[in-house]
Amino acid sequence: MSLLRKNIWTLFGMLILGGFGFLLLVSYLKWQSLNDDYRKQQHNLVELVSSASYSLFVHQEMVLDILGRELIRPDGSAINRADDQAFKKILHLNPDLVGVGLLTPQGEITYISTDTPLHLLPNMLEQETTRDSFIHAVNSDKMVLGRTYFMSGLNEWLIPVRKAIRDETGEVIAVVAAGFRIKGSSRFFSDKLHLGEYNQVSLIRGFDRYIQFRSTDQDDFQRLYSLSVEPIYKKVLQQLEQNYGLTPEQIKASEQAYDFEVFYNDKVSQGVAKYDSRYELWVLSEIEQSQVVADFTKVVLIYLVLFISSQFVLYLLFRIIANAEKKRRQALIYQATHDELTGLPNRGYLQQNIDQWIRPDAPAFSVLYIDMDHFKSVNDSLGHGFGDHVLKELTRRLTAVTPDDVVLVRQGGDEFIALNPCINDAHLQEQSQMIIDSLSRPYEVNGISFTLGVSIGIAQYPEHGDNLDQLLRAADIAMYEAKKYRNSVCFFACTMQDDYLHKVVMEQELRQGLESNELHMVYQPQVTQDGQVFGVEALVRWNNKRLGFVPPDEFISVAENAGLMPALGEFITLTALREIKALQQKLDCKLDLSINISLRQFMQPNFLTQLQDCLAETDMSPDRITLEITESLFIEDLGYILPLLSQVHEMGCHISMDDFGTGFSSLSMLRTLPMDELKIDKSFVDTLCANEADQKLVQNIIAIGKNYGMTVLAEGVETEHQAEMLRRFGCDRFQGYLFSRPLPLDELEVFIFNHFEPVTD
Repeated sequence: MSLLRKNIWTLFGMLILGGFGFLLLVSYLKWQSLNDDYRKQQHNLVELVSSASYSLFVHQEMVLDILGRELIRPDGSAINRADDQAFKKILHLNPDLVGVGLLTPQGEITYISTDTPLHLLPNMLEQETTRDSFIHAVNSDKMVLGRTYFMSGLNEWLIPVRKAIRDETGEVIAVVAAGFRIKGSSRFFSDKLHLGEYNQVSLIRGFDRYIQFRSTDQDDFQRLYSLSVEPIYKKVLQQLEQNYGLTPEQIKASEQAYDFEVFYNDKVSQGVAKYDSRYELWVLSEIEQSQVVADFTKVVLIYLVLFISSQFVLYLLFRIIANAEKKRRQALIYQATHDELTGLPNRGYLQQNIDQWIRPDAPAFSVLYIDMDHFKSVNDSLGHGFGDHVLKELTRRLTAVTPDDVVLVRQGGDEFIALNPCINDAHLQEQSQMIIDSLSRPYEVNGISFTLGVSIGIAQYPEHGDNLDQLLRAADIAMYEAKKYRNSVCFFACTMQDDYLHKVVMEQELRQGLESNELHMVYQPQVTQDGQVFGVEALVRWNNKRLGFVPPDEFISVAENAGLMPALGEFITLTALREIKALQQKLDCKLDLSINISLRQFMQPNFLTQLQDCLAETDMSPDRITLEITESLFIEDLGYILPLLSQVHEMGCHISMDDFGTGFSSLSMLRTLPMDELKIDKSFVDTLCANEADQKLVQNIIAIGKNYGMTVLAEGVETEHQAEMLRRFGCDRFQGYLFSRPLPLDELEVFIFNHFEPVTD
């Protein structure tokens, strides 16, 4: 069935074959039906002719008996013509009989109804044409038919009929003879006796095989009635014996009609034969098989015309279906290989058609990996509909500046792939810069104006890879290198590959490190305006035997990309809760704990359950826990994030927005988010003393936090001048190297014990 769905013409071919097979079957059945119909017609005709001829001859035999009695005196002599009134009356009543005569058993004619002198009439035994039948009549108790002959005086063909007249002892005293007119008043022997011109009915004398009558060839009686049909008779009789397993005597005695088919005179005839044992006549009906073939051919031609017509109509229908299916398939292929929003080819198209670019004799070409900077923030903060408008405009601009011989593909999201036959670095740099200039121009959608950055990575075939995956990986690596500089182009180099491989090694080591407890926690104190420690931020550190110390900003991104963040986040949460809970108990203080929650960790379906389990396992009070989340969390799926944050808040945990002010949508979301704290990003604190704009921005952030009833914490505080300015602006809490670097647990214990009096409530 799968094949039929894929190729409708296969189904059409099968229907053609099936239809042709059906045509052959119907034709075969029609051939059988025609043969059966003709056979039935001939059976009916033979039965009718046999019955009618038998009745006719029985009547004539009775007439001959009567005539014989009338013509013979008691002494056996013939009556005089003057005394034959009764005889004439009988003849008058039977106009089919002519030339009635009375003969001796020795063949002498002693009486005749015509005026012909008796001495001129021949002796029956002396004539070759009459001898056998006369002797047969003398020896038979029944009427015997002679050979059909032509009477010139009447200009008619007659069938001689003879009947022996016997005395009381059974001796033959005379033979009554007469001529039976074939075209007499009975009209039985007419040229309409047969079914049609294709059919002929014959009466054949059984004892010498001469034709008595045939319904056709009436214009050639002289030849017809002088012929013996012994050859064909033998063929018919032989076939009847073969078909029915009966001897000739059994066939004659049964007086049933039998079918036969013979080849004679270069013709095949099929017919029906029945034997009349009383008058020793074969009644035959024959039809040349060519007539059946002709009728069959007419019917088959009609069938063939209908078949061809129906198949032509079917072909037109299938062609319509095939064209529609082709269009549908092309539409599906187009849909599968093209991006619905932008109309550009997609990754599926690239996979299917890359063989046109990558082959043994293919020329070199370049792969450009184009990625938009900050698009995700725009798309998710302003809505996907807004983002779709931006993507359409991006595509329009990109298409406008892309040469015609470049294949442009939307890889996904805001990433595009360009297959460019150009391999000249200078030309590629020029074309890429045109793309950057075009895509970096301000966008205006629904009255909102903004700009986006573009990063382009370039790899070349076959220098940087001999398959699509290798080329895309190389271009992707170059693109991420370009992102470090924003709005720039970067050509792939082997050193980048080394960096990529380094990340692969880092991922493998990180997986093993999580299992072998290579990671540990450090804690950076957080203080109030008056310098009292109220809590700590948990920070993870990793020392690897192979890689040495790996900075968090390196392995955290690797963990997120490798899908290790849920496991790493669970380790951080559970370890920090255990260690800080133990420290609280040891120092008898109410120390708050801030834990960074990554996007991947927060989006796990079982995040809330894991958090509850960790709190239950460590017996940590939820109101001493602050979960730090970044703005990037909210641009993923606010409909999912907001209810989850509310549940976390209802548990008693506090929520802090980390790196506030660096994102895109913070201000518009604060009204709906259950936030307890805002963290001012270190980048603002670094330039606080030297940059008046940053001072105003920090003041605004603090004011916003206060307006929404939130605590404001500044991170990265390294100088007393920064701390003093932040206190003056109204900042509530501080964190940074001015107060303490991140400390291992044992050093944290000493730090809290020696330097500050911890907050206990």
